[in-house]
Amino acid sequence: MLFDRIVIVDWSASSSATTGADSVWIAVADAGGIELSNPPTRRVALAEMAAAVGSVGPTLIGVDFSLGFPRGTAAALDLAGRPWRAMWELLGSAVNDDDRNRNNRFGVASSLNADMAGVAATAASTERAAGPFWGCPPAQRTEHLTSTKPTRAAAWPPEWRRVEARLRGKGLRPFSAWQLLGAGAVGSQSLVGIAALERLRWDLGERLCVWPFDTGLAAPTDADVVVAEVWPSRWPVTVPPGMIKDAAQVQATAQRLADMDAEGTLRALFTPEVESSQLDDVLGEEGWVLGVT
Repeated sequence: MLFDRIVIVDWSASSSATTGADSVWIAVADAGGIELSNPPTRRVALAEMAAAVGSVGPTLIGVDFSLGFPRGTAAALDLAGRPWRAMWELLGSAVNDDDRNRNNRFGVASSLNADMAGVAATAASTERAAGPFWGCPPAQRTEHLTSTKPTRAAAWPPEWRRVEARLRGKGLRPFSAWQLLGAGAVGSQSLVGIAALERLRWDLGERLCVWPFDTGLAAPTDADVVVAEVWPSRWPVTVPPGMIKDAAQVQATAQRLADMDAEGTLRALFTPEVESSQLDDVLGEEGWVLGVT
């Protein structure tokens, strides 16, 4: 087996402490079975995640938000170093997320849009397009961030990562990391989630690695804690009466991956076939979704 414990997290970008639907759910699977948790804030959730990897052997943490952004994002922000790491460090310092879930994600998105020269005239209109990040409450709109999807400018990074393009080619409907608001949107979770994981990295240091950025497209063999991106809704799940869908999904995903690990088939999920021309993008900036083969 690759892991002694598997932790699956359904993240939330809620701006207030909350439980139940549209909140953080965590499923922990190990030899003792599966335990579900519904922490009211991301601060509490992060503490639970740190505790889950505290005293056991190799642990997989699967999170349901994008761990990277479309190719060219770091360059558009003029960031130095490995693109994914530079972006994580930027968000770790820029995103404020307090112990009541109050956060500045829309302000950060607006600032990133401005830094990417997101204010640009479009060919079809004299209006100024805001930037690649979009989707916010009307009160959070700025010169650089719109509530509705703007006309995309040619100079922006792509709308889709390589893995999302593959999923779309299979007839599935992933959401873009640029969309911050709306049913199913993942952009806000990615901003606050990456910032949280960067802080977890500060605490765990070299114990933590991120697939596939740190590991390559290979099964980790000597890592203590491995973080990977998962998409729980791509696997069928039966939601028992009275159970919240998010809770059922993290529980089912944790069980599925634990069963695969016991059977020896989990290793294959870490080695998807990716075209050689796309490897630099996947490994350096965009990442991949575990299970998309």
